[in-house]
Amino acid sequence: MELSQKVVVITGGAKGLGAAIGQVCRAHGARVVVIDRDIAHEANRDTQEDSGTSSYTVYFAGDVTDEVQLKVVAGNIVTKFGAIDIWINNAGVWMPPVPVVDIDIAKARNLFNVNVFGTIHGTRAAVGVMEKVGKGTIVNIISTTAFDGMNGSSGSMYVTSKYALRGFTNVIREELSPKGINVIGVYPGGMKTDIFNEAKPNNINDFMPASDVADRIVNNLESAQPESQLIIPRQGQKINPAILAG
Repeated sequence: MELSQKVVVITGGAKGLGAAIGQVCRAHGARVVVIDRDIAHEANRDTQEDSGTSSYTVYFAGDVTDEVQLKVVAGNIVTKFGAIDIWINNAGVWMPPVPVVDIDIAKARNLFNVNVFGTIHGTRAAVGVMEKVGKGTIVNIISTTAFDGMNGSSGSMYVTSKYALRGFTNVIREELSPKGINVIGVYPGGMKTDIFNEAKPNNINDFMPASDVADRIVNNLESAQPESQLIIPRQGQKINPAILAG
């Protein structure tokens, strides 16, 4: 689809991949809406609305782990713009890999609240808007670890959250298709973002710039027939085709 004048919502969009996607969408003429729990410095630094231009970015404070709050924000977005055309569930966190007996369960619960339930909450908020008009696109940012996590260094909790998102995405794609809502799962390989501030993987030098992944995501959205399962491996990464088919 043409992104010009489309309303694109990005959760966790104040930095990292979310910010990169927003920049590309804005360059393509979209009206970008960032939802993030840490946006104060970004909102002050970046232009919220550019007078005389058709594309801009606005910021809404919001925590994806709070579904009630997220639905209120979605309603406020519709009040301001009249629609939500694309909703990108991008917010996510990571925790360093440790043996299962050493897992910090409090951190693990937070990871699942953000990665899994945050995506579920975002999807429900988007569907509540989109099903009323019979159209829309939901994009879930997942990870290639949802296919080959057993061969990576991401840790059991992160990998498990991404496997869960892969299953959720596949199921709701079939559920929402009759409602005119498209669901796209995006599976990037490792990216160089702040998500790894706590501990950098040994192979982080092989990871991709977030801007490269953002370009692929937006190009897919604007293609005549977007891929519903967009795999973006990092250089040298190979994924078994048999796993992809599963």
